[in-house]
Formats: sequence, C-alpha cells, structure tokens
Amino acid sequence: MDQIKKDCNNVNNELNDVKTKVKLLEKDIELVYGISEKLSVTIEKIQEMNNSLVQMISLHDQKHLLHDKEEKELKDDIKDLNAKIASVSREIHERVDQLEHHISSRIDALRGDLLNHKKEDDRKNGSTDDAENDLDKRIAEIEKWRWMIVGAVAFAAWFIGQADIIGKLMK
Repeated sequence: MDQIKKDCNNVNNELNDVKTKVKLLEKDIELVYGISEKLSVTIEKIQEMNNSLVQMISLHDQKHLLHDKEEKELKDDIKDLNAKIASVSREIHERVDQLEHHISSRIDALRGDLLNHKKEDDRKNGSTDDAENDLDKRIAEIEKWRWMIVGAVAFAAWFIGQADIIGKLMK
C-alpha cells in the first residue's frame, strides 16, 4: 500500500505538473493569439498605406508624364518662334537693304537732275556764285537726309536683330 500511495502521489505530482504546463501553454496561446491579432491589424494598416503609396506614385507618374509632354511642346513652340523670328529678321534685313539701295539711287538721280538743271540754268542765265552756293546747300541738305535715313534704317535693322537676343534673355 505504501507503494500504491507513493505511486498515487507520483501520479498526483505528475498530474499537477501537467496541469501547470497546460495552464502555461494556455497563457502562451493567449499571448500568441493577442500578438497575431496585433499583427493582423498592422498588416491591414501596411496594406492600406501600400495602396495609398501606389495611388500617389501613379498620380505622380501621370503628372510627370504631363509635365514632360508640356515641356516638349513648349520647346517645340520656342523652336518654331525662333525660326519665325530668324525668318522675319532676314526678310526685314533684305527689305532694309532694298530700301537703302532705292533711296541711294533716288538721291543720286536727284543729284544728277539738280546738276543738269544747274548746268542748263548756268547756260541760260550765266553762272553766279550765289546759285552755286544755293545748289551746293541743296545737295548737302539732300546728302544729310540721305545719311539720316541710312542711319535710321541701320538702327532699325540692329534693333530687330536684338529682338532675337531679347527673346532668348526672356526665357
């Protein structure tokens, strides 16, 4: 009987040990369950953040593509404007050169006409110093106007040429 008591005590002790271990395991399971719940919530939040980041990146990519497209269009427009400015500038320079040549030829023709007229008047009336001085003054006045016009045309051509530089500086 002693042996049976001993065995009963041993079995009771083992049973108590098993109960204690089971209780510890139950607590561990509760802790693991709590941690798994927290991990589930954290994973859901991370997924929500991930979705938000994906949307933000997508929106950013769209804006970036739109910006690149607009930048390309602006560069093309600037190239077109520069080409037009260069073309107009060449046309204006050519027109100024034509105008200068025309004015010079007209002044030369007027000078020739004045000289011919003076010679005819001298033949008819006889030559006088006052008439020569008057004619010289007229010719000098015409030449003065000629150079003023040439200067104005040169200034206009220079100014139009600077418009291209001013356009580049405005960029």
